[in-house]
Amino acid sequence: MDKIAIAMSVYRSDSTNFVKQAIDSILEQTYQNFVLFIQVDGPVAEDLKELLLSYIKNSNVEIYFHAENLGLAQRLNDTIENVINDSSFSLLARMDADDIALKERFKCQVDYLNTHNDVGVVGSDVIEIDEQNNHIFYKKMKSDHLSLEKNIIKRCPFNHPSVMIRLNTLREHKLRYKSELSNTQDYYLWVDMLSCNVIFSNINKPLLYFRINNEFHSRRGFKKALNDFNSRMYAFEKLGCYSLSNYIHVCKLVMLRISPSFIKKIAYEKLR
Repeated sequence: MDKIAIAMSVYRSDSTNFVKQAIDSILEQTYQNFVLFIQVDGPVAEDLKELLLSYIKNSNVEIYFHAENLGLAQRLNDTIENVINDSSFSLLARMDADDIALKERFKCQVDYLNTHNDVGVVGSDVIEIDEQNNHIFYKKMKSDHLSLEKNIIKRCPFNHPSVMIRLNTLREHKLRYKSELSNTQDYYLWVDMLSCNVIFSNINKPLLYFRINNEFHSRRGFKKALNDFNSRMYAFEKLGCYSLSNYIHVCKLVMLRISPSFIKKIAYEKLR
């Protein structure tokens, strides 16, 4: 029975209520052979700390409190380092601290990987929700590897918190998140994996409620634009996917990222 290491990072801006919903959704999974690794990235509010400590005695949960805030990529790597040399773990799953996993998520993904031995990473469709858990949008993903690879410049192949990765993929190719990045760290990892011929897939079934909060669009400013540009240049260099349409798309993406929030919101709703 495959054992899953679940990587979650929590930091000071996370809502205690959302974190509780996220953790509980993991603990209520129908597939129970897992350990949830919670990396607390720097100081957090007392109520959030108390909530986290309330899970300490759960045998499926390990919590690590870090004095310094080093960012998501570093904390995901911390979990990878916790398990990479432990042969009892065969899978790594992602979970964000404000999302909600459907109860069948892990069983569905484990079953999929067990029947698709060539696939190294599997994600899923998601249902976007607001801060009151109202359903906003069903985000359907391309499912086959060729489409995901072909569209790597124009679209991230996965909803990051929905993914499950074979740990042997990380072991064999010595792959990690780039800890120097404050965002787009997942995109770089997908590019690195494609360069190593790792096979991608998505399950066309919603296995995660993906939370869109009020700051989702306002956060995506100049820094995000620069990171998106650099990430696409990285993909061009690593994968050789040069084309006029890809260059045009990158230009449009950068312009969109530096647009006012209301324009980004409209574009996101039309293009997601």
